[in-house]
Amino acid sequence: MKESSSNSYNFFSMIDKIVDANIISHAYIIQVNNYAEDFLLIKNFVKLLLCKEKKKYNDLLSCNKCNLCSLVDLNNYPDLCIIEPDGKDIKKQQLLSLQKEFQNKSMFDNKRIYILKEADKLNEFAANAILKFLEEPSDNIIAILVTVNRYKLPETILSRCQVLNINSIINDVLYNDEIINLIKFICDGESLFINYNYIYESILFDKIAARDKLKIIEKIFIEYLTFKNNDEIGKILLTVSNDIIIRFILIIERYLKMLEYNVNYKLWLDSFFASLLGGEIDV
Repeated sequence: MKESSSNSYNFFSMIDKIVDANIISHAYIIQVNNYAEDFLLIKNFVKLLLCKEKKKYNDLLSCNKCNLCSLVDLNNYPDLCIIEPDGKDIKKQQLLSLQKEFQNKSMFDNKRIYILKEADKLNEFAANAILKFLEEPSDNIIAILVTVNRYKLPETILSRCQVLNINSIINDVLYNDEIINLIKFICDGESLFINYNYIYESILFDKIAARDKLKIIEKIFIEYLTFKNNDEIGKILLTVSNDIIIRFILIIERYLKMLEYNVNYKLWLDSFFASLLGGEIDV
């Protein structure tokens, strides 16, 4: 299999799992190799999110036959907005126009999606405008920021998006002993509270550490469901069912969103652990 074909397969496998498990985020950053070639994959992601037929066709993740899919292919779907740099950068007015347009009701009673091509070319004012849009997500509005280098995006934007990488998904996660230990504790359940002080003092010691490490764990869980890798973490995750892993992902998603608000961190952590164990307490 050629490298580009392998990358396409990995990307399709990943997004298929995301949609099938209903863990769709309100915002994605997709790192690409080539805008022209990889944008076709992104449009198939859009069709997967929108298509109501939910049937695979020729290894694509949409029916590729209905009127909706055809409109996306022709760039005529009214609830899909694609923004490209105006000259050297993406300008604030382009984002303000987008926000005004998306205040209207969907013509198809479906998700509304906007794509920022070359998102790393957001100027300072445009970045602030899109940040406000990401901080206050509306139901059924999905952002897709496309870039060849996600690290050129401001950290404030990067932290609010789920990252997908067309180039190499499975090798994109770096983890250390802290991450491995935390996954062990999560899968074992009761170990969370047995090792509470260690986790609180050494691993999830503040909101920033919790956000960064839980995003890594979420991605590891998603990639395990996709590839069933047999590394050290894969062997740990074999001890629990796929349904439990999906439940962990949904809980992590929910509690990461809570961290964006002014919550008491200690109460947040207690509630997070209780939720993982099947019970919940108020934050």
